[in-house]
Amino acid sequence: MALPGHKLGQTENLTELENLNEETLLAELKARYDRDVIYTYVGEILVAVNPFKMIEGIYDVSKSVVYANMGDRSAEPPHLFAVADGAFQAMVNTAPGPTANQVCVISGESGAGKTESAKLFMKHIIYLSTKTSSNAEGNAAHGLEEKIIQLNPLLEAFGNAQTLMNDNSSRFGKFVQLRFNASHHIEGALMSDYLLEKSRVVNQGDGERNFHVFYLFFAGLTDADRERYSLSDPEEHRYINGNDVALGDISSGKLGPMYKELAECIRIVGFTDQQMNNLWALLAGILHTGDIEFGGDEEAYLVSADDVVAKCTTNLGIVQDVLVEALTSSINITRGESIVRKYKPYEAEDARDAMAKSLYGKAFRWIVNQVNKLLGPKTKRMNPTDKNIGILDIFGFECFDVNSFEQLLINLANERLQQFFNDHIFKMELDEYAKEGVDGSKITYEDNTALLDLFMTRPTGLLALCDEEALFPKGSDKSMVEKFHSNLHGKKGYEKPRGNDPKFTIHHYAGPVEYQAEGFIDKNRDTLPIDVVGALRLSDNDLVRELFEGDTEDAAAAKKGKGKRDAANAKKNLRKSMKKAAKAQAKAKKTTVGADFKDSLIKLMAEMSNASPHFIRCIKPNHQKAPGMFEDEMVTKQLRYTGMLETTRIRKEGYAFRPTFGDFLHRYKMLGFPFSANPPATAASCTQVLDKAGITGWQVGKTKVFLRYFHIDELNEKFLPFPLAAQKLTKVARGFNARAEVRKLKAAAAEEAKRVNRLFTTAEQLINDTHSVLLALCDEDNARPADFFVKPAPKPKEYQDKAMQKLAKKAQSKKAQSKKGFSRAQSIKWFREVEMKKGAGVSSAGTFEEWFHGVITRKQSEELLQDKQPGTFLVRVSESRFGYSLSHKVANGQRIKHYMIDQTPDGQYQVVGNRKLFGSLNELVQYHHTHKIVSGDPVCLVHPCGQEGDVDDRAELVDKKHRNMLG
Repeated sequence: MALPGHKLGQTENLTELENLNEETLLAELKARYDRDVIYTYVGEILVAVNPFKMIEGIYDVSKSVVYANMGDRSAEPPHLFAVADGAFQAMVNTAPGPTANQVCVISGESGAGKTESAKLFMKHIIYLSTKTSSNAEGNAAHGLEEKIIQLNPLLEAFGNAQTLMNDNSSRFGKFVQLRFNASHHIEGALMSDYLLEKSRVVNQGDGERNFHVFYLFFAGLTDADRERYSLSDPEEHRYINGNDVALGDISSGKLGPMYKELAECIRIVGFTDQQMNNLWALLAGILHTGDIEFGGDEEAYLVSADDVVAKCTTNLGIVQDVLVEALTSSINITRGESIVRKYKPYEAEDARDAMAKSLYGKAFRWIVNQVNKLLGPKTKRMNPTDKNIGILDIFGFECFDVNSFEQLLINLANERLQQFFNDHIFKMELDEYAKEGVDGSKITYEDNTALLDLFMTRPTGLLALCDEEALFPKGSDKSMVEKFHSNLHGKKGYEKPRGNDPKFTIHHYAGPVEYQAEGFIDKNRDTLPIDVVGALRLSDNDLVRELFEGDTEDAAAAKKGKGKRDAANAKKNLRKSMKKAAKAQAKAKKTTVGADFKDSLIKLMAEMSNASPHFIRCIKPNHQKAPGMFEDEMVTKQLRYTGMLETTRIRKEGYAFRPTFGDFLHRYKMLGFPFSANPPATAASCTQVLDKAGITGWQVGKTKVFLRYFHIDELNEKFLPFPLAAQKLTKVARGFNARAEVRKLKAAAAEEAKRVNRLFTTAEQLINDTHSVLLALCDEDNARPADFFVKPAPKPKEYQDKAMQKLAKKAQSKKAQSKKGFSRAQSIKWFREVEMKKGAGVSSAGTFEEWFHGVITRKQSEELLQDKQPGTFLVRVSESRFGYSLSHKVANGQRIKHYMIDQTPDGQYQVVGNRKLFGSLNELVQYHHTHKIVSGDPVCLVHPCGQEGDVDDRAELVDKKHRNMLG
């Protein structure tokens, strides 16, 4: 039953409903989803329903501002940013120690939106950090955010794949820790990866795909790349040709931009060109590995063409004979004697696929390490004042038609996370109540400890029995299942099937899952034959050799053998490499995939247990991955196995917040004590704060205060006047300072007004005096005769040369008539009739000098000279007068200088502005070869600038009879 006046879908925290059960929880979420409201609180837990579309404005910068430093979380609608802000503020307001560290657990099944939620949570944490940082630190945090965002395509390309449930499913788990210093400025990020699904490299289910990177790789190949990596059509490669839609995406071109984004990510990480080429060659080598085929009955032999193997070995940088030897036989070296055992065909295929999986898995771990080098803090060790915020994005609970070893480990991780959730929400609450002397007897909870013991107990737990069988040379899936039945039948959570099929059922918190045991042992061993390891250690691909801890000398020796095609030498090098690999493996502890995952899980949970948790439960509303569809049955199942109903009940009955006395007083002491007071961290001090704040319904234990889920909002609301008062005080102080500044400005303005007034008075007096003088001058002008100011017309220049004189008069007459000045035709006629006879610009050979040009413009001369060296010059016939213009490049980066060359009435030449006269134009130019035109010029006329292009600009100066002058 809802509260009076309650409207469906309007409640933002569902624990406020009077009667919250499975039906009302589902109805509320559905009603909100239909309005594109995807976030809802259930107590302190955020439920996020995947909308499968972009909702406008939901993650804008304006939302980041709203959900920053929130006092009362209920003041704004539920949002993922609010959870991030709560985690950040809890870290900031808690003294350094385990409780100051925060962790956000983002859970849900595949396709529910966990990965996107993790990205957004991290983005808002970094935004909050920048608000408390200096400019430099803020820029560093923004830079880290940019790097994380930019690196996502790299990690998703190599770690994600399209499955039936999710187009971009994370096929590995990751735990990212953001580290903050004492000032709460972000210093770096570190990522741990868990359980990459390597088996996907060699086999994918119907309708599913390999890892994204293989398709992006093909989409980005150039013709040169195809030749370098010996790749042709993707449908020819067995590891990726099982999905026609994926192959169509490659040829359609839609993956091209994604490949460019991936290539940019690789550049950002700092891979060298050689490392990138090695990585692409490794991927190509994996693809070619899948194309190697074997035949035979009892003994395997190679049936693939030599070029198929050659493509593989060339990309992986190993000798062909060495690889064939390693994939088709096993060499056991005992007391110096080599015993060769030929593989059966299926064993050779297993070795081939194991090599491909190992190459990819090690390359992925190498990429993660490179990312950590880029994003990690400068120092690995944490300072005592450092704090962490962790984000866990790990695979959701999985239950398919066929469930194998991978699903067992994934569901174990989810089972352990559910226990962590139970411990925090239920069990730890009861333990804390008992320890602190607070009554919690009415609260009950679901405990899955017995099921985890079924997995983790030694020596009879599921993992221990599986490891025991895997470490036994003749262990098999069948004998392993028999051990399961013998040791676990009858225990809670384990179900033995009817019949003798190698399978078993585990009743998880999320429901029963039937596991098919076929392949468990091989997957748990995940062994790569020592022969293959030895071969890969000899690679001349630096990355491959590094991944398998080979050395340069062995690789060089193998390369020599390769050059000679010496099979005997190749086998010798292989045995030598195998010995070194075997020696290294002997030093290392022999382990299994299950044991490694168990250890990683224990470390992860220990890390998370030393932090205050925040929970985001992601819900997938439909199987079709379509917007606007809400399938009741599917959502109900997820709500049930995430424990949300139990959560709502415990939150209403119990105490969600339990700060220590010291932490409580550190934050809220001003509600009960003066600002300057330093009250002791006791129950009495905390009680005084709560009483004065008017809070009811709390309990005080021996060392902690126990508060209901709504008490924090009430306290924050009571605390709100203090920062408001600080704001008012700041406002008053700033106002006082501003008014004082205004008074100074007013006084300065008054003094400035006086100075301006004095200036205007002086100016007015001067204007009046000037006016009187002008009036007197006007009276004098009026008394003069009318022609007093008329100037006599200038006399035209008289030339001694009669032809020149005639042309000048004619030109002067036309100029007066047209008012446009000289014409181009007049300049050409002048040159032909006067200057050519004088030999102006003509060499002793009878051709024009190189520096001499026709009637060209100033701009054309500058274009000829602009790219020339300083000292380059030319002389051109002027279009607007009878004379020449000299253009001279004196220095790079400076404008071209132009000078007028004129003639005196007696026919001598001079540069206008200079006094020196010359009998001819050629003499003038010759003189200035060694004498600067202007003393300040850096160079003389040194380099003549000749004609350029197919057209000679001097052609119009001569008639047909004198064409030979053009040279």
